[in-house]
Amino acid sequence: MRTKNKLLITAMGFLVFALSQVGTAKASPNDHDLPDENDIFWQVTGVMDTPADTAACQAKIDLMAADGTLQTYITQHQDELMDEGNPQGENWQGGAPSAQEMATGFYQMCTMLALMPAQMQADMASEADGGVTTNLFDQADWHHVSGLYFQNAGKGKISFTNTLDFLSYRFMRFMNNFGGMVVMNDGYISLNAAMIDDIKNYGAQLTMYGLNLGSEIPDIYVDGKLAGASDVSAISYDPDAGTLTFNASHFSSYRAVAKGSKVKKMVITKVNKKSKVIKYNANKNTFRVKVEGRNLKPSSGQTLTCTLGFEKATKVNYSKKGKSAVCVFPMSYFEAGSTYPLTLSIEGKGEATRLSAVRFR
Repeated sequence: MRTKNKLLITAMGFLVFALSQVGTAKASPNDHDLPDENDIFWQVTGVMDTPADTAACQAKIDLMAADGTLQTYITQHQDELMDEGNPQGENWQGGAPSAQEMATGFYQMCTMLALMPAQMQADMASEADGGVTTNLFDQADWHHVSGLYFQNAGKGKISFTNTLDFLSYRFMRFMNNFGGMVVMNDGYISLNAAMIDDIKNYGAQLTMYGLNLGSEIPDIYVDGKLAGASDVSAISYDPDAGTLTFNASHFSSYRAVAKGSKVKKMVITKVNKKSKVIKYNANKNTFRVKVEGRNLKPSSGQTLTCTLGFEKATKVNYSKKGKSAVCVFPMSYFEAGSTYPLTLSIEGKGEATRLSAVRFR
């Protein structure tokens, strides 16, 4: 049934979650694969201390079966449950699952969630350049995670300064897209929080490793502009170790350069009129978004990436002078009545975002 599949996808999204952008990024579900914010899935995770808290998971499911919550859900989603059928691919007896059948599906979700931390650790450890480490797995309460960090050895480290509810819809939504939204590479850390407005002011301490930028404290650019006191603070630089640490007051793209160096800012000046409003057509495979701007051309060895919402373009073309770009997206990833932000990014250089860039009708 679709409900169980969605929950399974959510769990598996964490199993393949990866920070590193070195080499081929591991695939993970995008935002549209998560259960809605008001889905009963979040009632279940809300009572669990960690993903391995199977007893609390099953107890909540039993309670929802007893108090009518599961039956109400079945009634509200009967049409899609009928379309999906049961896990054996057959029709449900009576046209929809019973509360007990629904509970059985949820029990399987509890089992999958319990496996999540171990698989996350294995996937992170297998990443290139020493793997990714985190203190998440040392936490006894994933609803109140303090000092959470992720570190890509030799590249960078991100330490969240707020206490986070890792099992909440909002933070899971952020983490489920973390691999595509975060880049760490040679004096460059980008956190594209424009895609997730409610987390952009969470705050973080950023550390860049392996820098060779001279003896003076490097200049830090944010979104192509020299960072000021409202952007960064508590800057610490060790030229011998090549390490730069600072507090970032908001999520954006940060780039460290040798003192006095100039950085060309990436800018989106215009979204083509025909690209601003797209007529959704389920029978159409792809659509194009054309933008105009400045410094949109990647240097040798770099790649221009285009993201609409949480979806990366399957193809990106740009002009020789870097004044325009055309991004091609699969139509099936989007839906009518929605509006999405657009981001163009070049790893190691910067990014440019246009909020409410494309609307589907």
